[in-house]
Amino acid sequence: MKAMKQGGTGMATALARWIWLPTARPAWLPPGSIAFCLRSWAAVMLALGVAFWLQIDSPASAGVTVMILTQPLRGQILSKALYRMAGTLTGATVAIGLIALFGQDRVMFLGGAALWLGLCVVVGTLLRDFRAYGALLAGYTVAIIGIGCIDRPEDVFNVAIFRVSAIMIGIVSVAVVNDVTGSPTAWHRLAAGLRHGAAEVQRIARDAVNGQDSPDDVTWVSLAGRIMALTSQVSFARTELADSALRMTGARSAMVAMLDMISCSRAISGVLRMDQEVRPTILARVRRRFGDGTPFADEDEASRALEDLLLLEPGAPPLTPAEAYLIERTMALLSYGRWVRDGIRTLEEGRAAPRIAQDVHIARQQDPVLALLNGTRVMVGFTVAALICILSGLPGTTTTLIQVATILTLSITTFDTRAFGMGALIGVPLSTVCALVLDTRILPYGSGMIFFSLMLAPVIFASCLLLIHPRLMPIGLNFGVFFFIVLGLDNFHNYDPTQFVDRNLYYMLSSVILFFALTLAPPSARRRRFRIAMAVCMTLRRQFTGQGDIASPALISRQYDRLLQARTWTGHLPQKPITLRVFDRIVSLGDLNGALARARRHLMRAATIPAVAQPVARTQDMLRTLNLAEAGAPILGQAAHLLAASDTLPPADRETLIGAVSGLFGAARLLDRNARALRHYGILPVPEASR
Repeated sequence: MKAMKQGGTGMATALARWIWLPTARPAWLPPGSIAFCLRSWAAVMLALGVAFWLQIDSPASAGVTVMILTQPLRGQILSKALYRMAGTLTGATVAIGLIALFGQDRVMFLGGAALWLGLCVVVGTLLRDFRAYGALLAGYTVAIIGIGCIDRPEDVFNVAIFRVSAIMIGIVSVAVVNDVTGSPTAWHRLAAGLRHGAAEVQRIARDAVNGQDSPDDVTWVSLAGRIMALTSQVSFARTELADSALRMTGARSAMVAMLDMISCSRAISGVLRMDQEVRPTILARVRRRFGDGTPFADEDEASRALEDLLLLEPGAPPLTPAEAYLIERTMALLSYGRWVRDGIRTLEEGRAAPRIAQDVHIARQQDPVLALLNGTRVMVGFTVAALICILSGLPGTTTTLIQVATILTLSITTFDTRAFGMGALIGVPLSTVCALVLDTRILPYGSGMIFFSLMLAPVIFASCLLLIHPRLMPIGLNFGVFFFIVLGLDNFHNYDPTQFVDRNLYYMLSSVILFFALTLAPPSARRRRFRIAMAVCMTLRRQFTGQGDIASPALISRQYDRLLQARTWTGHLPQKPITLRVFDRIVSLGDLNGALARARRHLMRAATIPAVAQPVARTQDMLRTLNLAEAGAPILGQAAHLLAASDTLPPADRETLIGAVSGLFGAARLLDRNARALRHYGILPVPEASR
């Protein structure tokens, strides 16, 4: 009995160690990496076990699906699984249609497949997150199903059914394992990211009001980039919660408010750097009212605070536009702070807080030129690979063409296509070597699913660890996905090494073709940044003609997304002074667009106030007929005139007019700073009289 107790204690200790293994990790591994590897391994083995039990054709597809879907967060897995299923069904339908139309004409079939691949890449380039993956998957599924049946078109329907079945098995296996093991959730990661971002934005806002050193443009844009990156977590978290619509609305509301707080902080830092623009007494009152940055409790408190700051002592000089600008931007900081607080509360509690925006749309900057270029590159690469396979005359080259279409489509939308090319050149041979050793030296000497699972564990763990590392991710993706393809798992497996080598020569050929296809014509960071700059200039031109968007969540999110992309491409260029000056100019022109949009929004509201309707209309006309020879001076004059007229207005109308004055002052400052650039690039033509 004592021995049995000792044995039971030993088993309990071993079980406890296994359960706590994810936390007992080496220091060089990221947190949660071992748990991630264990979940992935369990999901792969569950998927393969079900596929073998059902005896579907090509059970390896179930393992491949798991390795493609494997992600650290539950929401990522569910989101990717959803779009993988949609993309597979779409691609399977198109493949069956192409085979039905051109089953006897290979040239027409391959041409149709190339066009479909290009179209899917264009759509995938314009989309984000796993929506893009779903579009790309719809493209290369046609290659997997259609090209795989090019010699036996009568089997295309059965092949499509078996592929969809294998993918469904992989999806269900991943979902079951992650539900049972309790994988981390995306919405908790989103809430933590929002709270961290809110604390950082509030700290920078407090420093700006107190006159401390302001970060440079790169730091501002980096902070905005971290906030914009949370849109991916919003997309993932939607699949985890029953009340996700309300919670994600709160998250988007908080994100947009944080971007507005960044703009306010930058504006305050800029006006405080100007000498003799703000009286010390006004500045002291603003800082005293701002306090520690705690948001106002309600609208009444905000209105009273604004009225107190606008009220001057008898005999004191009237407020200047610069002082009104400082007051309005500081009050906006506190107002946006309420939006951030209520948005995060809505996300965490699942109940609508008093101040969240219901119809918040976070817009992203699209690059249709890049999308067309990517689509063209895929069509050309696929066509060249098809010609190589046809001219070689080798049997079984359809395998090479399928792999080229798959990896080329997946990797073409990334900026660093060279990394994916190297990933294919390293990952495919590495997976081949591992599969060869396993197929000829290990698997023939054992049997049973337990033995098979233990032998696959090192390969799956290695692939997952490579996937976690950002720089090694392309190698990990190619290694993990191709391993099951190269191993050629089937219901009746053949361990003949000669057949293994013959089968996998075509995969090696595909890795060589992919390497050259992805490294010979990489995208240009300079051209991509140029297109971002052109988008900023065209948006600014529309503002000057009165046709641009007014200030809104979509405008500010698109503005910061442009700046984030410009910073990304700038980072891929030689870090010369001229490179950084171009980036600073893009930032400044983007700020001018935002200032004009904000001024137009407040002026449109002020135009409904009868007492100031005429001067507001003149100001609106002035913004559409600017004379760059005078730059911002006339706008400052109009701002001072409107500021003086605001003294006799009711509090609500006065607040609206102060907002217009603030927008005009910000636009005037930025016009003076960018007048030469506006003339040089022809964004705002100079009138004939001033030439």
